[in-house]
Amino acid sequence: MGAAWFSGSTLLGVMLGSHPSIFFAGEARHTSYFDDPDAPLKQRVCRLCGPGCTVWGDLQVTHGEDLYEMLSRRTRRPLVFDSSKRISWIKPQISALRDLVPLRLIVLTRDGRAVVNSQLRKWPETSAREHAAAWAKHMRGIEELASCWPGSVHRLCYEELTSRPEFTLRALTDFLGVAFDPVMLDPWNSDQHPLGSNDGPLLMLLRERSSSAVTRVITPDNKTRDWYGTHPRGIVLDLRWKHELSADELAGFEEVAGEINRAYAWEEPME
Repeated sequence: MGAAWFSGSTLLGVMLGSHPSIFFAGEARHTSYFDDPDAPLKQRVCRLCGPGCTVWGDLQVTHGEDLYEMLSRRTRRPLVFDSSKRISWIKPQISALRDLVPLRLIVLTRDGRAVVNSQLRKWPETSAREHAAAWAKHMRGIEELASCWPGSVHRLCYEELTSRPEFTLRALTDFLGVAFDPVMLDPWNSDQHPLGSNDGPLLMLLRERSSSAVTRVITPDNKTRDWYGTHPRGIVLDLRWKHELSADELAGFEEVAGEINRAYAWEEPME
């Protein structure tokens, strides 16, 4: 996947992962933490099951093996969706797999102001300008990756996904070569086993499960817990940035990242 952090990749992954032909791996790059006992637990186990996960719990990943083929066999799902965003992870996967399987890249974008707002909520000690600069740099890297991708590329934006989910998912499943399944529009009862990933959609999944049935490896901050604790079950467009970012933060973003954001900026459709 090509995306910035806080662009809706976990939500998209949960929706795709509810499809009977698609396994949502979460951020598969976290397999690099499996042999590191010093890494935080949440970095190296399934975020919903914990260490006893039936998919990841006893998985041994050795150099030279096709991780995605292993996951496909384990889950009996022909497609594996990896929401890892680090280009330093994605490029070696391309090199290893380009001659073995068809590679498809999903480029998920979101208005950079929304991304920076989410980052400020999580890391307020860093300025909006610094967050904006890091986002702009990453998106330039994603665009470069997409331009030389050795396979098919599909683009969608978070705002379209959440405001027109069925239309957006139908186009995406066509791209992936599978039939659209309405269960994707209400994925909260689905069986998921993601590594890494954003807390919010995972909290939505946990709301539908018995608390005694899972080992929770999710420790959201208070704002995330409060927001998703009262979040409706449906797919909802989040535009909190419009009233949470200050005038100074918006000005700083525009100065640093305004130009590149022209391609991703979201304006609500006129009634």
